[in-house]
Amino acid sequence: MSNDDRIPVTVLSGYLGAGKTTMVNHLLANPGDRRIAVILNDMGEVNVDAELVARENDEEGIVDLSNGCICCRLQDDLLSEAAALAESREFDYLLVESSGISEPIPIARAFTEGTEDSEVDPTERFRLDTMVTVLDTYGFWKEFDAGESLPGDGEPAADRPLADVLVEGIEFCDVLVLNKTDMVPDDVLDEIESVADRLGPRAKRIRTSYSEVDSDDVLDTGRFDFETAKRSPGWKRAIAESEGEGHDEEAAGHAHDHDEGAAAAHGVDSFVYRSADALDPEPFADWLDDWDGAVVRAKGVANVAGTDEVIGVSQAGPSVQAGPIGEWSPDDDRRTRLVFIGSEMDEARIRRELDDLATTDPDAIESAEAFPL
Repeated sequence: MSNDDRIPVTVLSGYLGAGKTTMVNHLLANPGDRRIAVILNDMGEVNVDAELVARENDEEGIVDLSNGCICCRLQDDLLSEAAALAESREFDYLLVESSGISEPIPIARAFTEGTEDSEVDPTERFRLDTMVTVLDTYGFWKEFDAGESLPGDGEPAADRPLADVLVEGIEFCDVLVLNKTDMVPDDVLDEIESVADRLGPRAKRIRTSYSEVDSDDVLDTGRFDFETAKRSPGWKRAIAESEGEGHDEEAAGHAHDHDEGAAAAHGVDSFVYRSADALDPEPFADWLDDWDGAVVRAKGVANVAGTDEVIGVSQAGPSVQAGPIGEWSPDDDRRTRLVFIGSEMDEARIRRELDDLATTDPDAIESAEAFPL
């Protein structure tokens, strides 16, 4: 795919139990003509995934990074181990399995820019080729089905709610593997895929039952480009289009057209709410916490009375975060801009409720103590 002689890298992300380790074993058993080395990350003291992979594969070249996460605490170790592998063993492809709560963007940045505390320059030996997210479609269905709960999986870390992990993985990937499709009804699976297309429109989507993918679909794809990936989430695209900005599909990395027919059939849509009126902070905070199940993703900024700070809003299903992300400058267009992506959303009701949250006397509100949520 490229004349670049550096070792290409594929990073697998996805929540606990999504099927990442199963995919690693499948790729090692079906590598094509590649010699693959593997780095496996686990938050626990014992990396069970590394033991499973090593048990099924006799070759050396499997590195265990345990008791931490490669998107933050173990970033330097990730680069050091990758460099040590390149020194000690001949291989022509590196496969990295991140922990179940890892954020993909910091991992991508580590491979493309290095880290502040590491002397390893990853760009000398490695080229980030593909970011893959393995999505547990059954888990996604239950997590975003209001009133339902996902049995048997426990809770993720308090600072990484499950809904956030699922949505962020879809928004920042080159290939989305919708796994465990045998556990989800066909109509629900079609709806999930339509939602995924709205959240991450540039990703190639593959349906699997046991993480069985063709190696050429996730290795040596040449699909990764950091700047394009950062611009590609559906909520950013929706804001740009709603504000009349030119949308360069090639620059945005569109791999395919929206399947508008399938999306419409399941009521999957997106819209942007925009208002210059300041929002009353406490009622707005209460409104954000009252999730009805229709909104899968809400993202943007809010103009909240009682503060000169920009209130950033990030909602993924039942998980919501809102708080200061900077200050309005005198030249800023000081208005609320929120993107909503979901299924069977009542757009008119959401707009009406937000309009009703506008305060008639913003100067009378002394502070916005309701934030951060």
